[in-house]
Amino acid sequence: MHVRPSVKEACEEQSVAVLYQDTEVAETYVQKRFAVSWSRLLHDMQVREINRVIQQHQPELVVEVAPGPARLTTEVRGVRRGILVEYSQEMLAQAQKRLQACGLADCWEIRHGNAFHLEEQRLQCDFLYTFRFIRHFFAEDRARLYRSLRMCLRPHGLLMFDVVNKTVRERLDAKQDSRPNGQLNVYDVTYLPEEFCREIQQHGFLLRSLCPVLRHFGLQSWISYRLDHRLGIWADRLVRLLERLPSSQPLEWIALCQKVE
Repeated sequence: MHVRPSVKEACEEQSVAVLYQDTEVAETYVQKRFAVSWSRLLHDMQVREINRVIQQHQPELVVEVAPGPARLTTEVRGVRRGILVEYSQEMLAQAQKRLQACGLADCWEIRHGNAFHLEEQRLQCDFLYTFRFIRHFFAEDRARLYRSLRMCLRPHGLLMFDVVNKTVRERLDAKQDSRPNGQLNVYDVTYLPEEFCREIQQHGFLLRSLCPVLRHFGLQSWISYRLDHRLGIWADRLVRLLERLPSSQPLEWIALCQKVE
């Protein structure tokens, strides 16, 4: 059972939506959230896994839900046809600017829409991904999201998203009395691998893989915050080198799931 956070923490459909309907948040999201070595590595690994699936499966239609300012989209390659579905108009404006700047505006169709009501988009895709989104909701809202996302997938279609490790997150939360300045106050659900597997099975998906991300987060984050400004690219390289070392307790996983008929 997951303990409900305080009312000041965004964790439900409306509260999460309002949080991102802010021009300043939209304009500075990438710079603030992915500014240090460990967060850049997190971003790069998400891009790598998305591109790996696209290369291996050659989907006809790729859909990204809640893309924000197109943080990932601008680095996704090999898309035949892509659609972004985002609720925040402010994030949509930033996504449009970034896609145009990267010369990808013709590859992606941008749509304003609610992830909880994707049936309105009349989508049938082969691959759908969403990051830093499903994790922000309680079980009842996650169930609604799973139903909505599942309706968009063709038979045996693939769904990719991020999953927070309960063991590591609880360890970190125990050491941290308050959220660092500049971080958005958003709830994250956490899992043990077997808990996550049960949840997605209950909602009509088969777990195909869990890719570990930030295998040594304690040390990787320490290097990022303490040495980035001193060592620059060498701190970044050290953080990435540590990722090659095995670990049973990463900060997160990237889950690849398949729709079950």
